[in-house]
Formats: sequence, C-alpha cells, structure tokens
Amino acid sequence: MNNKILCVDDEDSILRGFQLNLRKDFELHLASDGVEGLEVFEKEGGFALVLSDMRMPRMNGADMLAEIKKRDHEVSTILLTGHTDFDSAMAAVNDGNVFRMLSKPCPPERLIKVLNDGLEQHDLVKSKRILLDQTLRGAVDALAESLSTAKPLFFGRVQRVRRMANELAEKLSIPHAWRVDVASVFSQLAYLALPENVTEDVYYRKDLTKEVKSLLAKFPEDTRNILNKIPGLEEVGEILKSVDIQYRFEQEKPDGVRIAASILKVALDFDYYEEQGYNRSLIVNTLKEREKDYDPKVTKSLSDLIVIAAETSSLQEISIEDIDIGMRLSQELRLDDGFLIAAAGTDVDRQLLKVIRNYNSCYEDSPFPKKVQVLVPVNLIK
Repeated sequence: MNNKILCVDDEDSILRGFQLNLRKDFELHLASDGVEGLEVFEKEGGFALVLSDMRMPRMNGADMLAEIKKRDHEVSTILLTGHTDFDSAMAAVNDGNVFRMLSKPCPPERLIKVLNDGLEQHDLVKSKRILLDQTLRGAVDALAESLSTAKPLFFGRVQRVRRMANELAEKLSIPHAWRVDVASVFSQLAYLALPENVTEDVYYRKDLTKEVKSLLAKFPEDTRNILNKIPGLEEVGEILKSVDIQYRFEQEKPDGVRIAASILKVALDFDYYEEQGYNRSLIVNTLKEREKDYDPKVTKSLSDLIVIAAETSSLQEISIEDIDIGMRLSQELRLDDGFLIAAAGTDVDRQLLKVIRNYNSCYEDSPFPKKVQVLVPVNLIK
C-alpha cells in the first residue's frame, strides 16, 4: 500500500513533531505553507495522502487541498483546524475536498490512526478505479466489436471519436476520464437497430423518410434505457444528455460531466466534418471560432492534438497484402462488389487483419482493391 504522505504546516514545531512521530511508519514529505505544499505535491508526485493545517500564510489549507484534488482526485486529504476555523473547514468537507477533519491539538496516536484510515481510503478508491476501468473497458470493447460486424460505418466512427475523445480527456486531465471512453461508444450503439437498407443514408445524413426520422428520434431514449440497466454508468447518461446543450448554459461542476460532454461534442462534430471531406485545419479553425457552441479549452487542445498527429504518422498507399496491425485506414475498405468491410479511420487490429485474410482465402483473386490508403505510424515506417 502506498504510504507517501505530504504534511503542510507553517509552524516549525508542528513540522518537527510530524517528523518525530510519523517518519517510522510513513514516507514523509514536509512543506511550510499552501503554496510550497502545491509545489512539493507537483514536484514529488505519487502522494496517497495530504495532511494540512487550515490557517497558513499565502494560501490556507482548504484552498490548497481543493487545488490538490483538482490535480489528483484520488488522493486522501485531511485538514487540521482550530475552533475558530471550524465553519471554513466544514465548508471544505462539504465541498468534497476533505476526507477527514481533525481538531488541534491532535494526539499522535489519534493522528496515526486517521492517517492509516486515509491511506486505506486511497487504496480502496484506486483499486475500485482500476477494477472498474478494466471491467468496463473490456465490456465496452466487446460492445464496439459488435458494431464492427453489424455496422462497420458506425464502428469506424466509434473508433475515431473514441480515440480523439480519450486524447482530449487525457490532455485536459479531466476527472474519471473513463466515462468519456464509455460515452463515445454508447453515442453510436443505438445504430445497431437501424435497418440495413437505410444505414448509409443515416450515416451520411442524406434525405430521410419520416419513418426513419421517427426511429432516430427514439435512439437517445433507447440508449438511456440501456445505460439505466448498468450500475455505475449514470453519469455516462448525463454526459450524453448534455452533448447537445451549449456548454455556456450549464455550469461546470466538480464531477466533470460538463467538460466530458464538451469533449464528446467536439470529437463527434470534428469527425462528421472530416467525413464530409473538409481539411482538418479548416475544421479546427471553424470550431475554435464558434466559441458559443464549443468550449475554447477543448478546441485549443484539439488544435494541439492535430499538430501532434501530423508529426507522428505518414499517409501511404500500400497493397492490401502489406496492411499490418497499428496502421489506420484512410479510406473505406470495400470488396470489388461494393460491400463495406471497414470504414475510413478504422484501426487495423488482429480482428480486421483476420477478416481481410479470410476473404482473400475464399477468392481466387483478392476481392479488395490492389492499393489502399493508410496512415502509418512513424515507428512502422520502413
């Protein structure tokens, strides 16, 4: 169990007491005020718990712990307070930034017990997150795979949107980023119910009949009904509900739902415009200019990601036999008769490679085009 602790107090005697009583049982780091505490937290990293006095110069303990929770929402936080600071300390507890509050002076045995409780809480939160992440990602990958066979166009969109949304979430360091990953898949899952004869019309947003429009109007409710049956995914439903609400009409909350919805909105709309054939730079500039519709924090991060992507991959035209895992299709992969195998933007994985080889083995001549355009990561370029 991680026992790395940061103790912050502006009184040297208190810090010496921490050193004397805690160094045997914990990996101890010290700071003399809130500003220094933040600096140590960011420089050293990997803390399981932060213990802080409330009243300090430059930055009080509650404000410092709130900033630390923004940087690492899993870290346990404990606030030491005198009677005169009780109301402010309780406000910090109620805001969710403090795990436990202790009154000063605090006996060493009491302090050590609470610190161990905090470390156990950190271990529990981290373990739960890892289990949830692994379980959910496995389930979500399985759902996405079901789209790959039944609706390859929408599977391609899932892969592209999911990839971009995850990269944006990581760049913006949003809390519980796994929700963006799950929401990306569920944003397209209802399209499994589309009749095959209208799939491409819906995907490319062509003129649709009233009956098809009526069917599409029910998809958000269908998706919510699926999510409601899965414990722990309530906030994913909230993200999907907020996607089409302009970010300026919803206040950002600590749960990160609003910023997650803004990320998914940008990823979905970027993908749609790119599918229409627009240049990536033009799309980015257009989204950045529409500040009322798209969160500027997200579009700025998108701009940075597009620059990085251009530097880390190369567009090449290769034979179907040379396609390999790690490449990404830059065009639709269809059989000679027009049957769609994979959408543009689909990552070449073992499953797709197996499908391609299976088709080739069933025909005397390959049923695929002789050449196909792919994005090749720089580490695969020979």
